Amino acid sequence: MAPNENTTDDTKLILRERQDNEGWYKLSFDNGYIGQYPYVWLKDNCRCSACYQPSAWQRTSHIADLDPEIIPQSDDITDGGAGFRIIWPGGHRSDFLAEWLNRQRFSETEKDFVDGQKLAIWGAEMDTAVEKFDFNKIVTSDTELYNWLCILGSKGMAMVQGAPLKVGAVGQLAKRVAYLRTTVYGDTFQVFSKLDASSVAFTPKSLGLHIDQLFYEYIPGIQMLHCIEQAGEGGENQFVDGVNIAEQLKRDYPEEYQILRSTQIDFRDAGDDHLRYHLKSRRPMIQYDRHGNFMCINYSDHCRSTELSLPVDQVKKLYKAIKVFNSVMYRPENVFTHRMEPGEIMTFSNGRVMHGRSAFKLTSGSGSRHLEGGYFDWDEAKSTLRVLRENLFGDKRL
Repeated sequence: MAPNENTTDDTKLILRERQDNEGWYKLSFDNGYIGQYPYVWLKDNCRCSACYQPSAWQRTSHIADLDPEIIPQSDDITDGGAGFRIIWPGGHRSDFLAEWLNRQRFSETEKDFVDGQKLAIWGAEMDTAVEKFDFNKIVTSDTELYNWLCILGSKGMAMVQGAPLKVGAVGQLAKRVAYLRTTVYGDTFQVFSKLDASSVAFTPKSLGLHIDQLFYEYIPGIQMLHCIEQAGEGGENQFVDGVNIAEQLKRDYPEEYQILRSTQIDFRDAGDDHLRYHLKSRRPMIQYDRHGNFMCINYSDHCRSTELSLPVDQVKKLYKAIKVFNSVMYRPENVFTHRMEPGEIMTFSNGRVMHGRSAFKLTSGSGSRHLEGGYFDWDEAKSTLRVLRENLFGDKRL
């Protein structure tokens, strides 16, 4: 067995039954669990040095050499029930830890903690309930980093306070996880009023609630907005939980809900910022995975394309559905409004939390309004969460 798969779990295997007609073992453990383990799966997951590279957590055996009809030559419970040994035709030996087998339950296998986090739905009450974290603690403490990422996974939003009042803080947060996600706007982007702005965000105009970068096939997963300077009047940020909106639409407007789930909408962005670009994608406004679990909201009025890839007689129905979505989204009980203070970083799940901003006006002698934005992705965030969980709590790895 690979040394990094050893744990303190003392689960013991107490009984094995070969069921050659079915092509599996029936294994009974001292914790009461009884499971079926196909012969071909056991051979495919042999942990010997010829079949598996423990430092990489990857098999080195090849499917071309695997016989789906393979039947063991012999077997034995070893080490007082802590292990299970199989001898295959030709003499190849596979050793498995009982605790490892106990965790391989096929359709009954518990979800990984990171992917199995329950989504905590919220609305305007986040004004007093938003979770707050200290910037310096996240940068220096793995426990604080872990807690912050957990809240981003469950609530989709957290506030970071005490960040330095200069460009670069979002990069420091991203590097605690992995690295910044570069887009056509650069590694980060600076939000202040500009002439010939490449985005509505870079003007003093109001910015409707939206998800960022929907013109990408793979949108950035987590967004950070750092308030470096706040001046003038207005400029309040709004945030809405997309899971909450999807559930309300499903309940109150089932016809429009189905239209928004099934109709592909085109998004587009073109310009010249970090580089010259012309990006296009197409996706439904409400998206779930094949198991029916919420994936994301895809909504952005300012980036909806003029192109509509659907029959002309369906256009009006789509517009009505989008308008219903917008009206539900802006229900007062759904919108968390907050005027950011210098040193605050709002961090949120870009596919889940829609964000916007009221118009702002710079007054004489008030200075300027400057936010820095940046992204990192969920793949790296989930990876970091698993590593932290293993290091902090000794959580088992499969």
